This record gives sequence, C-alpha cells and structure tokens, in this order.
Amino acid sequence: MKYFLIVAFFSFFYFGCSEKAETPVKGKLTVYADEGLYTLVSALADSFKSVYKAADIKVISVQAREGIVKIINGETEMFVSSREFNDEEKKAARANKLEYKTAKFCYDGIYAITGYRSERDTLSFQSIRLLLSGSDSKYKAVIPGANSGVYEFLKFKINNGADPSGAEILKSESDILKSVENDAAKIGFISANTLQDSTNFTIMKMGVPGSNGNVTEYLEPHPGYYVQDLYPMTRLCVIYLSESGIGLASGFTSYLTGNFGQKYVLDNKLGPAAVPVKVVR
Repeated sequence: MKYFLIVAFFSFFYFGCSEKAETPVKGKLTVYADEGLYTLVSALADSFKSVYKAADIKVISVQAREGIVKIINGETEMFVSSREFNDEEKKAARANKLEYKTAKFCYDGIYAITGYRSERDTLSFQSIRLLLSGSDSKYKAVIPGANSGVYEFLKFKINNGADPSGAEILKSESDILKSVENDAAKIGFISANTLQDSTNFTIMKMGVPGSNGNVTEYLEPHPGYYVQDLYPMTRLCVIYLSESGIGLASGFTSYLTGNFGQKYVLDNKLGPAAVPVKVVR
C-alpha cells in the first residue's frame, strides 16, 4: 500500500504539474553520495530515470565531510551520507542559518577485510585499537582519509576520539581494496557496499564486547545484525535535503526511502532504515 501511495504521489505531480520547470519527477538534480554508498545510489538514480523520463539526475561520489560541507554551504540540494552531522557541523549549519531535512536511508556496516591468503578472520575492538595505533607487530591497518565516514567512525566510535596515527591512510576506499588484495599483512577498513566482489578477500568477523570489555561472540556483517544494531560497526546512513519547496530532490528521496528503494538496499546486503523489515538469515 505504501508503494502505491508513493507512485500515486509521483503521478499527480507528473500529470498535474507538468508545465512546471521542476516537479518531484521532472527537472535536473545533482546528488552527492558518500563513496561507500555511491554504487547503490547511482543504480537507484538510473532506475528512477528509467521510470520518469523527464528526470535528469547526476550522482557524484564524495567523502562524508565533503558532502556535508556542500550541504552546509548551499552547494547542493541533496547528499546521501554515511553519517550524521557532528557537533562542529551542526554549529556551522546554525551559523549559516541552514534549513534542511533528514531522512533515514539505510544501515550499513564497516567491513574489516584482508587478502584471501591471510589466516586471520576475527577482530575485537581492542585489536582494532592496536592496529590504529600501529602497535600490532604483524598487521597494518589501512583506512581512507580524515574526510571519510569510515575514518570518523573509527576515530570516535572505536579509538576514543584519538586520530589513528599508526594506520596507513589512502585517498579512497577503492585504493584500499587494491592495497589489501595482495598483501596478507594488511587489514583494510571500508564501507560494506564498496566491496562488490569479495572473491579475493576475507571479510572478518567482529567481536561483540560484553559489559566487562571481553568479547562475547564474533559476528559477521549482515543486514539483520545492522537493523538490530548487533554488529559492532553498524552505521545509520541518512539523506540530507536543503531543497526549497518540493522538487526532484524530494521525489528521488521518496524513491530511495520507499518500498522499491528499500528492497534494493536489502538486495545489496544493507539494512533498510525507512520501512519495517524482517530479515531472515
């Protein structure tokens, strides 16, 4: 029923307001998407355009902080982010008198990956901290730069706000795949959707810390664990809108958060955040 209502909403604007320069299904829109969500958002944009021929949507890959800055500075109407605003960014938004809306899009997880020749397949929070500080004598952490959502998560959620000074910093998550693939001594940290083909990689299981700090069990990344917030490196991914009125950005957001978009999220091994879902393992 919800999907029917969304389609009816689009149809009303398409047939009733077709003379307008922009509607929820007509016009031009540049969407910035976090590099870890780019493949997903780009595919959904193509799907949207195949249904609504008058919509011209371009998706550009950026790192999390870059996309948030574009929203705050009024350089874009829409950013699909791997994280929410931090305190500094909220302050900047208030200073700019920014009016914006947010919508939940999906839950994803940060993967810790190794080359297929590595013998290691589990990680605890303590072992991640050793990697980030450079104190692990056998393995080296490889992470994207400070503007990325992955870096911010590792710094504040895992490393108690300390910069990961012992990690190797690369420009992008794609670079991490290349670096880790043929080096069994490296452990890379990337967004789940970045790894489209896991053939040459081991996705490590993550230790769930108990009340005493000890690991109670190791969990593999899985949509069901994301939705239930059981996987220790789960993130809520959100859509930021600074659109004036109801235009193409609103229409595309409805598509991403409607039944079709959320099913596509699940088909890509992420957790739907905008519709109720029961994930069966």
